[in-house]
Amino acid sequence: MHIPTITKSQRLIISHLSSLRFLTIDHLQQLFNHKDPHRIQEWLINLEEKKFIAIIKDPKNKTTPYIICLDQKARHILKDNRDIDPRFLERLYKEKAASPDFIQRLLFVTSCYLYLLKHKDKTSELNFFTQQDLQGYDYFPDPLPDAYIDQQDGKQTTRYFLDFIESGTSPGKVRYRVREYLRYADSEGWQENTSNAPLPTILFIFTSERQKKHIYYYAKALLEKSLNSDVEIFLTTREQILNDQENVDIWQKVEVEGL
Repeated sequence: MHIPTITKSQRLIISHLSSLRFLTIDHLQQLFNHKDPHRIQEWLINLEEKKFIAIIKDPKNKTTPYIICLDQKARHILKDNRDIDPRFLERLYKEKAASPDFIQRLLFVTSCYLYLLKHKDKTSELNFFTQQDLQGYDYFPDPLPDAYIDQQDGKQTTRYFLDFIESGTSPGKVRYRVREYLRYADSEGWQENTSNAPLPTILFIFTSERQKKHIYYYAKALLEKSLNSDVEIFLTTREQILNDQENVDIWQKVEVEGL
């Protein structure tokens, strides 16, 4: 089969989509560090014409940003990448039919990635792995976090699990997720599969201050009873990520008395 020729930048767009799955033009501008969107728009139009990507439009609201996802022919570009589940590539035709809630969740996870990229130290390297990237890693928490992050500063590596808690999530479900992380820490499955690397710090992002406050005190009580002093939990809100203020530490650590 003849595969249409595309540029290195267009291949990079396909690579980003294979991990992040849904992107807007604004996301791509930040990923490429382009202030002018026109060049990216040209790449996207060409990729859509060649069936490598699909563009999701809101027919009821023309002001809604277009959303980009992979289309069927991207499979031919990605099939030799052993890190990508072949079953995902066989389902690419379904990407553009994903539910709006699912798409919006993944778009926000990308916004978290871009926030972390922007605020990291210039000399450090940040790697961001989505649920899509983590398929097949059976020693990670189950269910998987929304993202696993490692940041390398010279010889030091800091690792994180990131969970986004949506507004409709019941308090009981969030409390259960906190308990599951503590059980995971006690199992030592992470250390056994990573040459005894330190347990990743847990990052929770909430849609409201009320959610965040409730889990702060709940997690604090659990940590004070726990015998595992290696667990660190930090909290913030969706609004603080999206506001993206300079020189503001948005993360609140769950402080444990006596440690």
